[in-house]
Order: sequence, then structure tokens, then C-alpha cells
Amino acid sequence: MLQDNFMSYQRFRYAKWAIALLFVCITLYILDNPPIKPGGGTWLGYGLGTLGALLILFLLLLGVRKRAYASRVGNLRGWLSSHVYLGLALAVVATLHCGFEFGWNIHTFAYALTMAVIISGIWGVVLYLHNPARMGDLLDGRTLEQQAQELRDLDDRCRMLAQGRPPTLLALVEESAAGAIFSRRRQRLTGHNGACATTRVLKELREVGDQSDPNSNEIYTLQFRRLQQLKRIRNFVRLRTLTEIWLLFHVPMSIALLVALVAHIVSVFFYW
Repeated sequence: MLQDNFMSYQRFRYAKWAIALLFVCITLYILDNPPIKPGGGTWLGYGLGTLGALLILFLLLLGVRKRAYASRVGNLRGWLSSHVYLGLALAVVATLHCGFEFGWNIHTFAYALTMAVIISGIWGVVLYLHNPARMGDLLDGRTLEQQAQELRDLDDRCRMLAQGRPPTLLALVEESAAGAIFSRRRQRLTGHNGACATTRVLKELREVGDQSDPNSNEIYTLQFRRLQQLKRIRNFVRLRTLTEIWLLFHVPMSIALLVALVAHIVSVFFYW
């Protein structure tokens, strides 16, 4: 059974549309016999160029639709599905439009930006297919703030158990509570903190722990739970950071593509 997501939306409706569009474009390109070499300067080239420009404008509308919460023009999953499949079709349309002719000019630059945006879009599809479910599993139906509150609750319980015990035990509990989730910004990409205070405290608790003291044993258990909670939070932040980094590439490149597209059209009609 196929998983129901934006890729399989309404039995792959937009995948079928994209395939049909490509079939028509490729057939016309094969049958076309221009008096000059194939490219953007033929009637078919102009037609494919117009189609490509319209596709780019449509794909950019997804950013507007995502923020139009009250809009009734299709649902967001349908928009995302069409964005993916028509974006992939754009790669072929743009290539046919230029007739496989490239050079050091604004036209090839616009084409290169188009390919770069599409490739980054494929990366985004992979992220959006896998990360949301994994992020939901890591949070286990709770918010990130609720997960952080659970860490604070574990710290409070450890402090209560450490009261009346050797000062070194309370000092270890406080050291673990004061430890940062990430000691360096780049660790958000790995989800791992090599200088994790809770990991260090667990090691020391094993060395100084009193097997006959139930409080010490319970503190160790709570600190172990704290470490597992930290790992879930770190993995969640790692996945979210990867998505944010993707947006930092995809969105600015899409805007740059729009600018390059305008420059390409202006140069064709006024200077070519």
C-alpha cells in the first residue's frame, strides 16, 4: 500500500500532469525541424521558454500560498505536490528551450540557477518526506518546551534526593543541570555534544556511587533518563536545523532565479 503523502496526492495527479506535459514537449521538440539550429530563438524555443517562465512563476507562488492561511485555492498538500512534480518537469522544459546550447552569458546563468533551485528542491523533498515523522517520534506528541520542562523536573527530583547526602553528590547534580544542550553551534548539525555535562556526571556517579544507598541509585537512574531526553532533543534540533539550512539555500536561490529570468527575458527581446 502506498504511503499517503504529498508525493502520492490524489493518486499521483500532478505526477501524471507532469508526465503528460513532458510527453508533449519532447514530442514537439523531436518533430520540430527549424531552419536554424534548435534553441530559444525558434518558435518552439519561444513557446518552451514561455512555458518555462510560467512554470517558474507558478512554483514561486507556493511561498505565497503557504502564508495565505485563509486561502481556499486548493489545499497546501496539493500545492506542494504540484510544486515538486512541475518543478522536476521544468528541468526538461528549460533544457529543451535552450536546445542544449550553453555559453558564458545571462541565458546560461538563468539556466544554471534553474537547475540549482531544482536540485536543492530535491534535497528538500527528501527532508520533508523523512524528517517530520522522525521529529514527531522524537517529541512523542509533546512540544519542545514540554520536553525541556521534563529536563527541569528531573533536575528538581535529583536535587531533592541529593539533600542530606555528601556535598559532592549535589555538586554533580548541579553540574548536570547547568550543562548546555549544545556547547558549540556547529553541534546542531551532528546532534552530538562531545562535552555533555550529563554524560560526564553519569561516569562520575558510577565511580563514586554507593550501591547500598537507594538515593544514589535513583539519582543515577534519573540522570540516565536525563541523558536519553537530551539525545532526543539534540536529534530533534539537528533535523530542524537541516531543514532551516535548506531553506537558507532554496529560498534565496529562487528569488535570484526570478531576477535572472527577468534579465534573460529583457535581454532576449531588447538586446538579442
